[in-house]
Amino acid sequence: MTIIRSKKIFFISECLVNQNIRAYGVGNMKGEGPVADLINLLVNNGVGLTIVSCPEICYEGLKRKACGKEHYNNSEYKKLCNIEAEKVVKRYKLYLDDNYKIGGFLCVNGSPSCAIDYCYTGKQGDEKTFVPGVFIESIQEKLKEQNLNLKFIGVRMKSLGFVLSRVKEIILDMK
Repeated sequence: MTIIRSKKIFFISECLVNQNIRAYGVGNMKGEGPVADLINLLVNNGVGLTIVSCPEICYEGLKRKACGKEHYNNSEYKKLCNIEAEKVVKRYKLYLDDNYKIGGFLCVNGSPSCAIDYCYTGKQGDEKTFVPGVFIESIQEKLKEQNLNLKFIGVRMKSLGFVLSRVKEIILDMK
């Protein structure tokens, strides 16, 4: 019996699969559970999902409040992010070693942890800065240490149409 695998994968931030874990005070991107348009696009094209756990939950739990990057920019949280980043990079290498096609990491712009293009800073998270979040910085550092590249795609509701188009193009290139 032959087992067929697409060997196509995207890494994806946990809150895109389960918006129930987003910080209190942060609105959902679309709908109530997963960001269905994005998940359906991937699933309907035979693309697997590797869900990247939210380090904020381990750090503060589910009842945390929305805040800026400064809240998480401390040694204790960075240590946690480094541990989680090592897991992400290890998984990434496993896929590479088995010749998977990896579309990238779908992460959440605006997040103090998982943003790639911009995140919110300031005590209340009310300032926008064009830097990655704390967790993404840890992942990028671990990738650089191992001379690896991973494409990061920032997702935000206001640009969901653009993101879906970009992901479609990436999926087509994975064939």
